[in-house]
Amino acid sequence: MKVLLVHGYSETSLGAYFDFPARLQRAVPAIDEIALAAFDSLDDTVTIDDLADAMELRVAALERNGWDVSDMAVICHSTGALIVRAWILNRVRAETPLPIPSHLVTMAGANHGSTLAQMGKSILGYVQKAFLKHIISVGANVLTDLDYGSDFLLRLNRRWMDAWNDGTLAKLYAFSMGGDFVGSDQALQIFWQTHEIASDNTVRIAGANLNYTLIDVVHQPAGPEVRAITPQRPVPHLVLSGYSHFGPESGILGYVPAAGDAALGAVIAALAVTTDAAYAALAGAWTQQLATWMANNRAANTVGVAGSLIKSTAVFTVRDESGRAIDDCLIAFLDQMELGVASNAVDPGGVAQRVSAANNVSAAIVNHSPIQNNVEKASYSFYLDYDEYLKTSPHWFHVEAATPSQNVVFDPVTFTQPDAVPHALSPNEFTYVGLTMKRNTDATYVVYKYGADLDLPGTKWMPFPELGQIL
Repeated sequence: MKVLLVHGYSETSLGAYFDFPARLQRAVPAIDEIALAAFDSLDDTVTIDDLADAMELRVAALERNGWDVSDMAVICHSTGALIVRAWILNRVRAETPLPIPSHLVTMAGANHGSTLAQMGKSILGYVQKAFLKHIISVGANVLTDLDYGSDFLLRLNRRWMDAWNDGTLAKLYAFSMGGDFVGSDQALQIFWQTHEIASDNTVRIAGANLNYTLIDVVHQPAGPEVRAITPQRPVPHLVLSGYSHFGPESGILGYVPAAGDAALGAVIAALAVTTDAAYAALAGAWTQQLATWMANNRAANTVGVAGSLIKSTAVFTVRDESGRAIDDCLIAFLDQMELGVASNAVDPGGVAQRVSAANNVSAAIVNHSPIQNNVEKASYSFYLDYDEYLKTSPHWFHVEAATPSQNVVFDPVTFTQPDAVPHALSPNEFTYVGLTMKRNTDATYVVYKYGADLDLPGTKWMPFPELGQIL
């Protein structure tokens, strides 16, 4: 077996891999060659799609040198997971499909983005890169791609789900894992983004998980049409207790705890999978380990952390029928029991009931939510405490959109999760909600009946006079 290691965002040295390649090669004798990727993510012009295209050129060169990609494992860290997944999709969707790796292991993969993305593009990010990297660019386009609800993330994760479920990726064994510790560096405590609860200081536990849900909501006259898609083949996912995103002291690539290297052990277990039965068995084993971790990290059991580590993220992307972004929305999570209506009601509750139902769920919404994507302004991400969220289950979701016009308005949409999923949110996972709202333009257009009594020169509108209106 051959292995390609792919680093993450902002790295400028092969030292980013620490001694992980050596430890891996010693632990897995079947690995006869390891290659180390090196790419520039700090050029402000470069995108993740650019890096995926460039990766293809380098992998093609490896193939010419005798590498069999179908017997190759790709192990990636952080943003490397997004580059590799985009590259894999490019290969399977090519006019003539190309071989894909046998194994994909994402270690603290930013599979759904990072809370640090917007901060990285700020003046603070430029100062930090100048001070630490001696570079006056931050990789602005890569950071744009990494922001929750970005066009890149929405596109990638929808394409990935489609390929995962339609069998296109049937020959790929994918695995995800992430840490639950922000690290001990006091500098990380300065900004809330770098010590966010239930994260490794850069990627949320939920953000590393390759299991996620897509929900599409389309406004219909009889009520919203709601559809959900989840992975038909669960991806083995593991939370590694005590690991953070980077560094030798607790970083997922560089840290070797005295009790044993759980990160390397998980990679070894993943690379040992060669059959579908073994893949399903490992998914089951890791699910059990995850259940134990969850039991140990609920609010009542967590030591040294204010609150439960069991969190979920919901990303709402709100557009009209033409695909235009709706960038000013009220999005409310509602307690169905407070509304006191059946789950199939089209328009549950009145305004007072909705306010009360939203207040009941407010304790589940973590501070600094929602985050609006500052480029893809149709996207809003909410971070939620999963156990608090379940206390008011089941839920309705209510969305209202504002416009600067009195003539063009959006009909509010209230919906609940479809029968295909017991809850719209799952613990330690992302949910993407794509909502299509209807533009109500009735106030912009009328028709008048022509007649001798109609004073054409004298009939002005804005506002439209009612006299003589047919419709």
